[in-house]
Amino acid sequence: MKYFLLVIVTVGLFSSCSDFLEPQSQSEYVPQDAVSLNEMLLGEAYPQAGSPAAIMDILSILDDDICCTDTLGGVIGINDDRDFIALKAAFSWQPNFWTVMKENSDLYENYWETFYQFILGANAALDYIDGVSGTVEEKNLVKAQAYALRAFYYFQLVNLFGEPYNYNKDALGVPLKLTSAMENKELPRNTVKEVYDQVLEDLTEAEKMYESLPENMQFRRDYRTNLPMVQLLRSRVLLYMEDWKNAAIYAQKVIDNENFSLIDLKSLPAKTEQQPYYNFISMESSSECIWVFGNIDSYLNLLDINLTVLEDPSNPLGESRYFYNQFNASPELLGAYVEGDLRKENYILKGRNKEQIGNNQVIIHPDGYYPYGKFAISSEYAAVVGNDFAYAFRLSEAYLNLAEAAANDNDPETALSALNTLRSYRFEEGVEEVSGITGDALIERIRLERRLELCYEGHRWFDLRRYGMPSFSRTWKVGGVTVQTYQLQEKDPSYTLPIPQDVLDRNRNLEQNKLANPR
Repeated sequence: MKYFLLVIVTVGLFSSCSDFLEPQSQSEYVPQDAVSLNEMLLGEAYPQAGSPAAIMDILSILDDDICCTDTLGGVIGINDDRDFIALKAAFSWQPNFWTVMKENSDLYENYWETFYQFILGANAALDYIDGVSGTVEEKNLVKAQAYALRAFYYFQLVNLFGEPYNYNKDALGVPLKLTSAMENKELPRNTVKEVYDQVLEDLTEAEKMYESLPENMQFRRDYRTNLPMVQLLRSRVLLYMEDWKNAAIYAQKVIDNENFSLIDLKSLPAKTEQQPYYNFISMESSSECIWVFGNIDSYLNLLDINLTVLEDPSNPLGESRYFYNQFNASPELLGAYVEGDLRKENYILKGRNKEQIGNNQVIIHPDGYYPYGKFAISSEYAAVVGNDFAYAFRLSEAYLNLAEAAANDNDPETALSALNTLRSYRFEEGVEEVSGITGDALIERIRLERRLELCYEGHRWFDLRRYGMPSFSRTWKVGGVTVQTYQLQEKDPSYTLPIPQDVLDRNRNLEQNKLANPR
């Protein structure tokens, strides 16, 4: 595929002299047909399973669904003390956590740069597509994907680095760059509203392009975007904007799509040693999957950190060593699953007591649930890294979007119907339906269901932001021993992430977000 790829040059919003890749440089190969551009998109604009690019993984360490392990032990050493310094800074929402991560470990990822590199790939496809050979269908397929991907990336960016839309849509968001042409200027930040407007515009174009295609090209069970993905993303965006009526309309479009169906957790195959958990993030095995993306290894980058413990602390040279994972699912999340709810044991990986991994070395997870588990899990009860995906757009979100939008739009009948339909596929037989509640009580009930259903899929932090940025606390522990408790205040500035310093250094027109006081 080397002849499809654009030459990568370090420019863009990360450079003081220019903004993005220059697609007309003499040293690069310019695709001459729509098929080549379609392949170029796959290499330059998609977050594939095999790519190390981190796009959402920082979200996993910010919210209230994660905690430090309570496992006690004679901690002799930590696998990498520098990693723990970096993780503690992010876990406690320090205003300088990007800098601490970059200076103290290999865990730092420049999410800003990664998103804009993917946006560049989408922009390049849109810049070229009308000038290459190919059928109308081939060109519209490229356009549909490029618009869908660009909308998704800008939506993620503005929710990482801009204030919540329903709190302050006039706040600074992120710069909008809509072509791949080189510019001799440093772009300032657009407002949150301007970014959201562009996201909706891109989704409108993506939907129009997909609907112009034959039905068999609107959705395929592969790793590319598709019409229902666009519709579900539009429902999500409209939900964040509190456009309840249209959010419900687009959620219903996805629900009505006959390509998807809810998985009945009561009917899942029995767990075996070879396949201890069902893979819900799979286009092949999951009838709920609409689009899959992201790298499992990157997802685990911040979560799969171990403590090293000796069985006999008095003998530092002893051979019996244990490894405890630093992070677990929070007790608040685990405690919210009630009797009869099948999701806790199917969605969240539960550790085994002991597992031999070498001469007198074992890994221990006593009574611990990991903060992940919906993707591929091996017979060793470990995440499968490599070619499996970490995230998905799933049908269940459409039911929750519909329920929340209807409840806020004073339509409790539709809200309860959507909520109870989803729950009927998640609970044991005989569990009562949710009934007899309306208004705020119903909205809160739907929000709880959203937390239980969509845990560890990149939703919770963004949901907390649009719920009013509530206050909550977390405790940093090492080996089960409390080090410090940290409080995130209501409407805390840390709900909007700081722009990394290396990004600010390369674009002097960028203004930093309001920073919280050091914790």
